[in-house]
Amino acid sequence: MTLHRETFPAYLRTIELVCRFVGKASDEAGFDQRTRYGCQLAVGEACENIIKHGYGGEGRGNILVTTESSAGEVSVELRDTAPPFNPAGKPPNLDLDPENPQVGGVGLVIIHRVMDEIYYSRDGDCNCLTLRKKNRLSI
Repeated sequence: MTLHRETFPAYLRTIELVCRFVGKASDEAGFDQRTRYGCQLAVGEACENIIKHGYGGEGRGNILVTTESSAGEVSVELRDTAPPFNPAGKPPNLDLDPENPQVGGVGLVIIHRVMDEIYYSRDGDCNCLTLRKKNRLSI
């Protein structure tokens, strides 16, 4: 198992850096390009929600990102000090209509569709969101 940890300032422009960080863990796990991109997309959506909805804007906190990778599996933990919010609860409506696409509000749908496991806990003043993905090609 390989563990990496880095703190990122909560700016929309740093989401790309978080996605690269997650991409490295996905590569270490041996994920194919599609699975790697899915992990990056889900984590990027989670970070955007933390910044926009949790912190209420850019530059109001940090996001601590921890990745654990092993053969065929990646776990990403996102920790922030925004007000409590549990995105792992009941999945939102997963029936997206391609004929009438929504503007916004689909981040949680993406996270729930892409990731295999989603866990939330509150540790003191920190939200702890853990997203896990298994590479179907390695099973």
